[in-house]
This record gives sequence, structure tokens and C-alpha cells, in this order.
Amino acid sequence: MESRKNNTKFIAEAGIMLALTFILNSIRLYKLPQGGSITPGGYVPLLIFGFRWGWKKGLILGGLYGLLDFAMDPFFLNVIQFLLDYPLAYAMLGLTGLFRKNLIVDGKVNNAKLIVGTIVATALRMLAAVISGVVFFKQYLPQDKPFLLGSILYNGSYTLPNMIIAIILILIIFPRVKNQA
Repeated sequence: MESRKNNTKFIAEAGIMLALTFILNSIRLYKLPQGGSITPGGYVPLLIFGFRWGWKKGLILGGLYGLLDFAMDPFFLNVIQFLLDYPLAYAMLGLTGLFRKNLIVDGKVNNAKLIVGTIVATALRMLAAVISGVVFFKQYLPQDKPFLLGSILYNGSYTLPNMIIAIILILIIFPRVKNQA
């Protein structure tokens, strides 16, 4: 009975987090010309889901969101670019689940783990975008800089602000939802 209740809770929360991610990513504070945007916490639901349910389920939900993002605003060059820019990039946000162990001790949240987990997951999300940029979008990168540096600068221009927003929001939100899993 407990397993069924937990499974129902997981499915319901996954659906809610998927919807929240979609809504928050639809509100663009700034949109870059070649893709990528700064949103009011679009990464947060996937990051929190990973912290709450673990990295495996976090990867799955992030990958599902990547497919939804592609369906809503598709850009397709080939299968590798598609995987890097959509399911893989967003799946990386679920890797906050790697920081789940001892995240809550004696009812208190380890804020350092929340911050480090968010930084690591966001950096991995950015890595997928940087690789895609170097391999598939060279023509859009500055020609006076090495392609790797150009891709890091471009993708960092939206990923880093999203990470900062996510850290602030997670530090506020996670302590309020920690006991709900």
C-alpha cells in the first residue's frame, strides 16, 4: 500500500514539476538570438525534483521536459544536436539528485549541498549546450575568438543568470517542501 501511495505521489509531483517548468520557461525575461533565454526560475522545478526524488528519476523528468521543449520550439540539425540541446541538456538538471544523501539532517537543510548541487547540475546542462555550440553552431560564434570560448561565453550568458536565479529560489523554496517527499 505504501509503495502505491509513493508511486502516486511521484507521478503527481512529476506532472506538476513538468508543468511548472514549462510555464516558467515560457516566461522569457530575455531571449538570445540563437537560442537560450533567461527565465524567472525555469530550472527550479527540475532541480528540486532531482533533490527530492534522486538522480535517476531526475534525469528522466529532465529528459521528458527536453522533449516537450523541442516539441514547442523545435530546432533540428541532426540527431546528435537534438540530443545535446534538448533531452540531454535538461536531463542534467535532474542530477541534483546526486546530492540528495544527507541533504536533510535533523530536520535542517544543508544549504551548501543545495548550492553545490545546483551549480553542478547547471554546469552540466551548460556543458551540453557548449558542446552543441562548438560542433553545430560555429557560424554563429564570434570569429575572432576560439570556438570553445565563444560557445562558453554565449551559453554562459543565459545559463549563469538562470543558475543564480535558481540558487536564490531553491534556498527559499526547498526548506518549505523538504518534508513533502
